[in-house]
Amino acid sequence: MVVDTMVMAYALLGVPDYGVAAAKALREADELLAPASVEAELLNVVWKWGRGRVSQETARVTFEYSTRLWTELLPVASIWPTALELAFASGHSPYDTLFVAAARLRQTKVLTYDEKMLSLFPNDTIRV
Repeated sequence: MVVDTMVMAYALLGVPDYGVAAAKALREADELLAPASVEAELLNVVWKWGRGRVSQETARVTFEYSTRLWTELLPVASIWPTALELAFASGHSPYDTLFVAAARLRQTKVLTYDEKMLSLFPNDTIRV
């Protein structure tokens, strides 16, 4: 299963109304895949979450833990052509279509909370 950045973030950060379901979905998945760009996106989310809420050390440990959860991170070089094509065809950000391209490459689906992605790519996505 390809895991959207925010699904991983909600699970790691225990975000109310999302974190429990996200963590359960991650535990039930056979594999946790994502484009390698997910690390930069997740680092940004953890930084935003950490500012004023937790120490830098807690944010660092949270991000470090996330790096051990992924089964595989797919190189952007292997999926960007499909992601770019999908972005132009759908009008949706390549940041998100990288996940769809990864799912297509691995013949699986993207686990997401993103309503726009769910509606634009119903055959490639699954709601948490």
